[in-house]
Amino acid sequence: MLMWIHPAIQSIAMILAVYVLFMGLQRFRFQHLKVKSAFNWKRHVLLGKVVHGIWLIGCALGLFMAWYAWGSIDLTEGHFLVGVLMVPMILIALVSGLVLEKPKGKRAGLALLHGVCNLLLFCMACYQAWTAVEVIQIFLLP
Repeated sequence: MLMWIHPAIQSIAMILAVYVLFMGLQRFRFQHLKVKSAFNWKRHVLLGKVVHGIWLIGCALGLFMAWYAWGSIDLTEGHFLVGVLMVPMILIALVSGLVLEKPKGKRAGLALLHGVCNLLLFCMACYQAWTAVEVIQIFLLP
């Protein structure tokens, strides 16, 4: 039962990430495409921090659970590799978001870096969800 904590937490993060990504796309449309759209800045910032935090905690839990249950952290191959590669991307996205949170003028380049990092992270998380199905079938289901 303990082994299901990692997939459960990451599923919650993925659902929230879809919403945060949608809000970020609304901001991009307004800022760069000049399309009027509603954007809740405070909600985007708060939920973005939550998603990044859950992803980091989920990664640590996934590594711990793999080591605890199987004595190795890299048995899941691509799932492991992409998960580990997500960590520096999460940190870049989180730090850039924290800098953007401070109202100190326009930083279009930083905002673009932030958005690209988060879009890449979302794609990586989609890959993680896809490979998680195989990991669950092989390692968690009897």
